[in-house]
Amino acid sequence: MTEGVKELDRVNFVLVGAGRAGMVHARNLVHYIPEARLCALVDLNPEQAKKSAEEVGISKYYTRFEEALEKEAFEAVCIASLTFTHREIIEQAARAGKHIFCEKPLAQTRTEAERIREVVRASGVKFQIGFMRRYDPGIRKAWEMVREGKIGQLVLIKSTGRGPGLPPDWIWDRSKSGGMLAEVSSHDVDAVLWFAGQKPDTVFLMARNFKGQKAREKFPDFYDHYVLTVNFQDGPMGVIDGGCPVGYAYDARMEILGTEGMIRVGETDVPEPVWYTLEKKSVRETQSSWRNRFKEGYLEEMKSFIRCILQDEQPSPSLEDGFRVVEVVETAHQSLQSGKPVAFEGEW
Repeated sequence: MTEGVKELDRVNFVLVGAGRAGMVHARNLVHYIPEARLCALVDLNPEQAKKSAEEVGISKYYTRFEEALEKEAFEAVCIASLTFTHREIIEQAARAGKHIFCEKPLAQTRTEAERIREVVRASGVKFQIGFMRRYDPGIRKAWEMVREGKIGQLVLIKSTGRGPGLPPDWIWDRSKSGGMLAEVSSHDVDAVLWFAGQKPDTVFLMARNFKGQKAREKFPDFYDHYVLTVNFQDGPMGVIDGGCPVGYAYDARMEILGTEGMIRVGETDVPEPVWYTLEKKSVRETQSSWRNRFKEGYLEEMKSFIRCILQDEQPSPSLEDGFRVVEVVETAHQSLQSGKPVAFEGEW
């Protein structure tokens, strides 16, 4: 534990990565969490760093995390940089005694995740992985209902995660991103594991490329639509279906079937009026972005992380939760290559 943590009444942050997810966290830290202070921002692109810092009203920005470590006094880092940069930044932060909030996925391979886990455990700093769906009010309520036995024994946990547009070029390279299953559907994998509450037995991934012709030319193993099944030896079946780009909306939903009922959570439509026309059609706006759909989840997960630092508690979801998702994704890709279900031999 960092010396002096118990005396803190506010946590000073450095943000690494000023892209879309990073700026969600930056705005929350600056505008909505009085127990936090954003000291500085780091981004490899100096123009992006300057622009983003100005947007949230802070004066300090850097292009290297090392500079922030040398020049700023802070207790925690929020990492929202590209996946293949996570390990190096986490190692630097952990060795400097900084608490770590890291966006998903934890790493692009199990080997990288193991190195991260080793250095974080040795440092003793607090670590939270950014699975914000656990803090979405509807999904959390559904999880509580399941734990209370509202729908009996779990039979099926289904999670849908689809995005309207094709992700950036770097995600096409599985060695950098962990693939679409990791980048787009880590949240879905974590949600299924969270609801099931037990170790997977077998994993089977089916995946195809329907729309990513440009990506296919550079990376033949790229896929843009997929179905992952996760079976649990003593419990439910898990199904994750993902796709990107689907065009029609940002679509994140869950359906949990039990022996005594079913829970459905998450809507594609926004909570706005439905327009009924004289042509006998109904028109309603759909969710356009994950930033809008999970606005409250992003805010609440960061509030929870800060409370854990101030009150010396263990954050959740944990480093182990992030590690488990990496293990499932890697096993899924083994399944995709073999065309068969693969026994899950990861840790639990």
